[in-house]
Amino acid sequence: MEAAEEPVPAAAPDPDPAVSRLERCAALALGPGPGLGAAAPALRSFLSGAAGPALLAWRGPGGELELSPPPPPPPRRKALFFLRPPGPGPGPGALLCGDLPAEPLRHFAALVEEVIVPILTNQKNHQGWPRVVSQDLIRHVHKLKSTVFKVVGQVEGKTLLPLPAGSEGIEDIDLENEKCLELIDKSLVYATESSIIDWSYQIQEALKKESSEPLLQGTNPNPKVELEFWENRCENLECIYNQLRTKKVSNMIEVLKRVGSSYIPTFNTMLMDVETALAEAQDIHLHLMPLKRHLEDIEKVEFNEVKPFLVPLLHVVCLIWVTSKHYNMPARVVVLLQEICNLLIQRAMVYLCPEDLLKGEMEESLGKVQLVLSILNAFKEAFEERRERLHTYYGPGQEVREWEFPAVMVFARLDSFLERLEMVEDLLATALDLMKLEKMEFSGIKGKALGQQVLDMYENFQEAYKVLAEHSYDCLDLTNTEFVQNALEFQQKVEDIDRRLGTVFIQAFDDASDLEHAFKLLDMFGSLLERPVIAADAADKYSVLISMFHSAVAHARLIYTRHIQAELELGSPPVHKNMPPVAGALGWARELRARIQGPFGHLRRIPRVYLDSAEGRRVMERYEEMTQLLDR
Repeated sequence: MEAAEEPVPAAAPDPDPAVSRLERCAALALGPGPGLGAAAPALRSFLSGAAGPALLAWRGPGGELELSPPPPPPPRRKALFFLRPPGPGPGPGALLCGDLPAEPLRHFAALVEEVIVPILTNQKNHQGWPRVVSQDLIRHVHKLKSTVFKVVGQVEGKTLLPLPAGSEGIEDIDLENEKCLELIDKSLVYATESSIIDWSYQIQEALKKESSEPLLQGTNPNPKVELEFWENRCENLECIYNQLRTKKVSNMIEVLKRVGSSYIPTFNTMLMDVETALAEAQDIHLHLMPLKRHLEDIEKVEFNEVKPFLVPLLHVVCLIWVTSKHYNMPARVVVLLQEICNLLIQRAMVYLCPEDLLKGEMEESLGKVQLVLSILNAFKEAFEERRERLHTYYGPGQEVREWEFPAVMVFARLDSFLERLEMVEDLLATALDLMKLEKMEFSGIKGKALGQQVLDMYENFQEAYKVLAEHSYDCLDLTNTEFVQNALEFQQKVEDIDRRLGTVFIQAFDDASDLEHAFKLLDMFGSLLERPVIAADAADKYSVLISMFHSAVAHARLIYTRHIQAELELGSPPVHKNMPPVAGALGWARELRARIQGPFGHLRRIPRVYLDSAEGRRVMERYEEMTQLLDR
């Protein structure tokens, strides 16, 4: 039960005297609260001895009840527990009550060191015991003390080295006095040698840790994990080094030297390893610190504003590679770059909100996906640009070390994420294309029948997309295979719709009465004609369209020729009624040019490959000749 921060007016007492007594007990220990509230029934059940846990952790009057095992209390807060003895319905006086400390592990460590160890190792308490039993108990007590000491260090992220039993006061021994050395218990020498073995295991465990472990475990950490790792490693190694250089440890090692122990080389090697690793950690921590500001800048802004921060971030990575003595290793810089990729992926997913990506406005979602794709590809381009210019970071006479590792080592996960984004982009672009089916209207004899076919296709598309969009999964989760399966099924249905649309386009084109209606049909289909299946069906019609335009240009040329011939025969150009000769001639030329210029604007939007064919070039030449004649 948490201690109350401010005095609260006392609530009406609970009618059950046993519950009221517990409430008063909690109020005395932790301060008054707002009353039992919903906690009263649980307290009555606990007191009644009903089937259930015998341990109750209470966060205070009016607070929540936590049954065994109790959760750790919040930091710097005290809690209260009640332990019910066996048997039905014990009275409140039979309950065992006590405090749950704010930091139970430290509380337990203090209990072991200040209470359990002094009592159980006191020889006065062993009177009448066999010596073997006494020594075994002392050994187990010291083992418990060492274990608790090491666990406390692990919780704090530090490697604490427990001292051997009997080392108390050794720092006060005068090692220059031979008589003092003779008084030292031989068991302390053995215990010290055993401790050196234990320390070597602890230190090797600390030294073999690598910052790449979270990546290998698949947790996809960001660069802050890298910075925190080296900061914590630096602090931990400093802690180990300071422990090994204390006066007590120095005297213990001096004793081993005096007795000619074979463990001295082991200790010296261990100390040198710690010193080397500490120097490495300090160098890396110092050089990684400038990254912190750049990473915070990226996390502060929306992802659509991230692009200007990418090159400065990579610039700092290049400087770290060039200036750090210990971080200029491919394995380490690859880890850092992978974590930067993870950060960009995390920020992109927050920006896109994957759960709603397929449910929101298609056009807005597509725009976001395309923006994210452009930013991530820009990061890859910036990486390649920095890699090529890495030699410029070195000064004259410095040995240039290039990034010779393959880019796939850095971008493996980012490339997979880009593939998934491209899949989502294709889905949204397809959906936007097929949304046009709802507004398609056809003219001509077959217009009504074709319109009904397209409407049926639109309904089929809506049903297929609804199945894809209504799932609650994360469509950008690379481990989610269900989305990939659903997307493939959707694409298969879309391909069927595309084949049917291609057939409808051919029928509608054949039904078009003239060039104007044919171009209107092309405008109505628009980007649908770029879809591979439909484009393959429409390919033959582009040649027909060019031939129709060629006929239109030829007909315009025939009109022009007849007009010029009539002018020669009549002595003046034929013009519209009541028009002056010059203005009438100019008006006639503009009208004839508009007759071929409008269709030509539509013709230029067909695939370039058809305009570059022999027939296409010939039509373009005829059109240019005709416009030049009219301009003159």
